[in-house]
Formats: sequence, structure tokens, C-alpha cells
Amino acid sequence: LKTNGLLKVPNQNRASINSVYSGVIKSLSVQPGNLVNKGQVIATIANPEFIQAQSEYLNVNEKMILAELEVKRQRELNAGNAGALKNLQAAETELRTLRNAKSTYAQQIQLMGINPASLQNGKLFSVLAVRSPINGIVSSVMVKMGSFVDLNTAVAEIVDNSQLHLDLSVYEKDLSKLKNNQLIHFTLTNNPGKEYDAQIYSL
Repeated sequence: LKTNGLLKVPNQNRASINSVYSGVIKSLSVQPGNLVNKGQVIATIANPEFIQAQSEYLNVNEKMILAELEVKRQRELNAGNAGALKNLQAAETELRTLRNAKSTYAQQIQLMGINPASLQNGKLFSVLAVRSPINGIVSSVMVKMGSFVDLNTAVAEIVDNSQLHLDLSVYEKDLSKLKNNQLIHFTLTNNPGKEYDAQIYSL
């Protein structure tokens, strides 16, 4: 039984890598054909605006320390009936607002691939790493040094060939000749002299 088909990779084993933030390509560490691991840095992107969210996070952190002290002070005054209840409520509202702002900035910073805890020493990052989401081989690189990228710009494409499969089409009348786990042989159009083996896993 002879038939034709295509070699395919499932979509979950292909990755188009984009940056979450816009910026200029500062470094490229891969080229087509390179083997990469999940989490490996394939490029870095520079943008001075990256510092803004980090700076805001640190500012909110400082304000929260003061707000927590103010809430504590107002609670002590209120317990002794020396302070107005509305002052305590205002202080608690301010603290809640600052906590929400801190959480928002922390999530933005995590999307950049930065651990917010690493900012405590005052070191800010203006260059972000773009990492591979899967293990695989770089099939193409779409940018060069100095390229401007945004959310819609793919930096590279990676393919994991470990799940490579063969899609074959057969006529209904020939289905009875096939069964799961059956060994088949195939050749590629660009290399017809070499024969490969495969096993049927789904009909």
C-alpha cells in the first residue's frame, strides 16, 4: 500500500517568541539550527522605560512602610479615644491603596522576567531577557541587532522535533490493511534514496 503525506509538528511543540514589552534588540545569542532549552536566554531588549515600573514599585514600598506606621499610630490613638475614627479609616484606606499598587507593579515586573525582591538593594534593570518557552531547535530568527520590537514582533521561532509525526491519507477501502503499532516505511521527497521507519499510533 503506497500513500503520500506530510511530516508535521503539533502546535504545542512550536513556539513563536515575542517580547511582552517593546524595546531595541541589545543582544542575540542564537541563530537558525541552534538547540535551545526551555528558559534559555535567546535575546535581550533594552528600553529606559523598563526602569519606570521598577522605580514606582520601590516608591510604593517606601510609602507602605510609612502608611503601616500611621495605621498603627491611629489605632493606638483610637484605642485611647484620643484620635478620630475617620483618621484611622483614612489611614487604612491609604494602606490598602498602596498594597494594591504594589501588587500591580510587582506583576508588571514579574512579566519583565525580574524578581521584585531583587530590587530591594536599589539595582534597577533597563535590559530584559527574552527566553525560550520550550526545548527545541531555532528554525528562524526574525530580528537583528538594533531592531525595534514590540508585542507584535516575533523575535524567533523554535520547533521541538521530538513530537514529529507523519500525516498520511489513505482511501477508506484500504483502512482494513492498517492497524495501530504497525511498522511502515517512508522516504522524503528531498532525499528519496534514504528510507525511514515509523509506527502507526492513530488511525
